[in-house]
Amino acid sequence: MQNILLLFARFGSHITFIFLTIFSFVLIVNYNQTQRSIFINSSNYYANKLDSKTSRWQSYLSLQEVNDSLAKHNATLMEKFINIDAPAPAPSDTSIQYDVIPAKVIRSTFNLRNNHLTLNVGTKEGVQKDMGVISENGLIGIVREVNENFAHVISVLNSQSRISCSVKDYAYPGNLIWKDLDPNFMHLQSIPKHVGISIGDTVITNGYSTIFPRDIMVGTIAAFKVEKGSSNYNIKVKLSNNIPNTQIVYVINNKLAEEQKALEIIGDE
Repeated sequence: MQNILLLFARFGSHITFIFLTIFSFVLIVNYNQTQRSIFINSSNYYANKLDSKTSRWQSYLSLQEVNDSLAKHNATLMEKFINIDAPAPAPSDTSIQYDVIPAKVIRSTFNLRNNHLTLNVGTKEGVQKDMGVISENGLIGIVREVNENFAHVISVLNSQSRISCSVKDYAYPGNLIWKDLDPNFMHLQSIPKHVGISIGDTVITNGYSTIFPRDIMVGTIAAFKVEKGSSNYNIKVKLSNNIPNTQIVYVINNKLAEEQKALEIIGDE
């Protein structure tokens, strides 16, 4: 109580002025039609502006949730596309061969000789070593190390990268490698020179490995030549994927990979 009295003793004139001002304003608005209309219109105007700004902020803050939802939706669509040509499950088995796990790139390099990426998913989401990583537009890389929450990916822009690919409409397998430091181009080797390829032809994965499904877009033929004494093309491929600018990716889980590897080991003995 003493503090309240001291407050009024010190600021009593100010408090009285503010109170009388508010009281006068209320009287003017309530008993004067013109001023009431002005007040209501002004209140509505600023209230609408405040609502608009609040709505923008809420939309901005919800972008993360929207992006996550879109990534999951895209993963579902991609999963359906990838499994179109996969073997049909047994009648008692409702599973599909490939699962798609959406992820975000939280760190990446693209201007080194051996480039890598880090993803924000790990074993907790089902990611394991040697799983393929793609985006909506093409290849990204292969998971090499993984812990509970993160995955370390060797980019296709890496001197050690070897991806089995083919020119669309031709069954001949080739090796996609990164020879230069240009993140927009790779080279496809081991395609026989008698194959009638053309500039602009599409390059896709051929599904010969357990890592990537078949028919994943890689890029288009930008140039090709046959080295002297060689029986194969050296094909320069323009990548369809802008890897340095990719933020959302998808990890491919081939649930039949171990079964296929086990059979292939027996066949190689």
